[in-house]
Amino acid sequence: MTKQATAKVQVDHTSLPALLNVVGDELHHLAVAVERLHAIVELPGVKESLRDAHCVGVVQGIDHVTQNLAGLSEFLSTLATAMPGEWELDTAEACEVILIASLRERLERPTMPRPTSAGCDECEFF
Repeated sequence: MTKQATAKVQVDHTSLPALLNVVGDELHHLAVAVERLHAIVELPGVKESLRDAHCVGVVQGIDHVTQNLAGLSEFLSTLATAMPGEWELDTAEACEVILIASLRERLERPTMPRPTSAGCDECEFF
């Protein structure tokens, strides 16, 4: 058997409850980050723009996204507590499509604690 074939045979399985907890935690952090976008409303000139129906719709959209992210976070975290701890899943292929290395690492190793420093993820500007 070749070295490459041997590597494919050794599959690393991830605990499904731990994975759901990590995804729920990631969604929670995204909800908090989106909620902070409301600070934009306080910027000079923006408050006056809120008289425009389109701007009000944008702010309401931020609320909607925040509520959906928070709801999905709670949903996944609740599912994780309700499922057997021995359920496992091979996440290697799914993790391959994640472009942010720190997020990918958290999904590959869901039992590792999340870094506490804010802004530790990569940011790619266009």
